[in-house]
Amino acid sequence: MALYLPDTQLTSDDLIDDLGRLLAERYATAEDELIREVAVRAYRDLDLQAKIRTAVEADRAGLQYALERNRQLAELSRTRATALNELQFKAVQVVGRLRDENLSAEIIRVAAVQGEAEAAARIGMADKVTSATTLNGTSTQATAEVALSLQSRLEELHLRITRYPQDAFQRIVSTTSPNVLLGVSTQLRAQQAAVQSFLAEGITGFVARDDRRWRIGTYAEMAGRTSVARAFNDAGIWRMEQADLNLVTPVGSLSSCRRCAPWVGKTLSTDGQTGTITLSDSTGDGYVTVTIDGTVDGARAAGLGHPNCSHKFVAVLPGLPNPQAGFKYDEAADKARERQREIEVEIRAAKRDLSVAPNAVEARAAREDIKAAQQKLRDHLAATGRKRNSAREQLAFADG
Repeated sequence: MALYLPDTQLTSDDLIDDLGRLLAERYATAEDELIREVAVRAYRDLDLQAKIRTAVEADRAGLQYALERNRQLAELSRTRATALNELQFKAVQVVGRLRDENLSAEIIRVAAVQGEAEAAARIGMADKVTSATTLNGTSTQATAEVALSLQSRLEELHLRITRYPQDAFQRIVSTTSPNVLLGVSTQLRAQQAAVQSFLAEGITGFVARDDRRWRIGTYAEMAGRTSVARAFNDAGIWRMEQADLNLVTPVGSLSSCRRCAPWVGKTLSTDGQTGTITLSDSTGDGYVTVTIDGTVDGARAAGLGHPNCSHKFVAVLPGLPNPQAGFKYDEAADKARERQREIEVEIRAAKRDLSVAPNAVEARAAREDIKAAQQKLRDHLAATGRKRNSAREQLAFADG
């Protein structure tokens, strides 16, 4: 494995976005691969059902009709059994490749290296504390629990991926088959639309700690972003503590959510200490008074560091200004960010509809939906001044 060196030009937000997107793309690609496999077999199943309907409507009496109908039903059963076996084998292959890549360990390792490097750069602003720095080992132990947590979350995805193809195909069969077996004529296009709608849902059902339900891509992206941010911060805190620095402050964007905003710009301790203390001025001789507003553990328990949170901790250096002192919650900015995310989901949903469209009519409708959602996003960005992130509009980004 190649040694990752910290990138001094990479911001923590970019790191979180890049690694979260990497994980999302990998799992969304796996999902798309399996959905295509299911789609091929589902539409083939519909074609066989259409042949049976044709035979039924052509001749509803006589021995020849009964023999032909039984033959085609037997062929349909064989085809379905083969499809289930093929889908199970494909799912096992996909999950095997994902496990072999061991993305969780690599992502956390990169986040820890970058977090430790950024903390060291911040500490370097004060000569007095850098001279006291004594390194004992690495931040690996500090981030080991985060890596294990991410690996556990990804294993949940692996289990669901393994079950999805068979479950999806069987659900499609159970939805479309009764009309055939009862001899009721059903339009093929209507059945294709039903299959398209189901496949567009993708692999769903993941539940996070806040009871929110996620699709596989959004769940992988959320797990990646959350774990990267935690590893980045834990490695940074470990590096600060090696320099005998136990005070940090959370920093983040102007669109910080309601849970995080109360902590941005506050002084927090990593060792549980609170209250007003006197410390040596890190920029020269003398002392300064520092008020500790809370603890890192307390802030996290109150919601800081929630799923998808990208706030980072930076060292509080006595005598130097707090980067975001006096930060206030901006509800309008928070809502604008959330609205942008909602529209991005609409764009991805329309693109998914296009990717599984069974015919030209459905594909044309999906393209119109894409254009409408993209225009909605442009209008929103123009009204709020937010920046567009085209990567979040791609199928591979999150929810497929």
